[in-house]
Amino acid sequence: MKTPKTLLELQAMFPDEEACWKHLRRMRWPRGFVCPRCGHRRSYPIEGRRVEQCQACRYQVSLTAGTVFHKTRVPLQIWFLGIFFVARRKKAISALQFQRDTGLGNYQTAWMLLHKLRSNLKPRAGFRLRDLVEADKTYAGASRERGGVGRRVVGKSIVGIAVEQREHTAGKARLAVLEAVSFDDVGPFVRGVIDGHDATIRTDGWKGYLPLEVAGVPHDPQTPGKDFARSAKSMPWSHTAFSNLKAWIRGTFHGVSRKHLQRYLDEFVYRFDRRWKEEEFFGFVLRRALGGESLPYHRLVAEQAG
Repeated sequence: MKTPKTLLELQAMFPDEEACWKHLRRMRWPRGFVCPRCGHRRSYPIEGRRVEQCQACRYQVSLTAGTVFHKTRVPLQIWFLGIFFVARRKKAISALQFQRDTGLGNYQTAWMLLHKLRSNLKPRAGFRLRDLVEADKTYAGASRERGGVGRRVVGKSIVGIAVEQREHTAGKARLAVLEAVSFDDVGPFVRGVIDGHDATIRTDGWKGYLPLEVAGVPHDPQTPGKDFARSAKSMPWSHTAFSNLKAWIRGTFHGVSRKHLQRYLDEFVYRFDRRWKEEEFFGFVLRRALGGESLPYHRLVAEQAG
């Protein structure tokens, strides 16, 4: 199915709400309607309600049930624009800018819409990183660096990374907010994202990584000391990903809170893992939205993402 690559193509494909709803229906039931209760394949629409009623058992199915769009009052054209910005802009878009560009009535609605989309971009649980995997950690999130002591930095969040090292580029990556710089936090993160039977972990010389070998994970520690160039050469892709992540957060959002940082990390990883398929991003994100949970605002602000 064709996906829009430019704003002009987006406007041409979805000039009004009806075009958006028709596209959503085609994606929801690509082979035609199927009743979830009896399996019948014929239905008729309930006018004005965006509901399909099965002709056999009369079961009514909302077109948006079980999707991010469930019970939304925001026009689908704005949702599709949000998906386009998340998918096609390498630097994404801030909620404030999205509110200004779409004319939404308040910042809260724009923030909620974008976070609902981010919440469904988490890496698939069954996929594991393989072969040579770099593992590292950094501080990120706050709008500016503040004073710190030892391995803790005030106002910043600890972010762990695991990224596959290929011959000439990076493979897949995983990012996670960590509670502390300790093996009790770093270890479970690393073990949870790799294929233990087909992965070797490359790290710096920090002693906190040593229990990886005790846990049965092949470990290749590097000890570059204070030589940053040597460290960057042995673990190039973790350094590159962290640099891009920090520039993205500073440039687009000017800092994000620890409470919601994991969602931004998931968005970054989603785009990073699919960087060779940029032209297909709109369809990818829309499919995630169709299969995603519609989180109400009170849950988005109450729960710590992660």
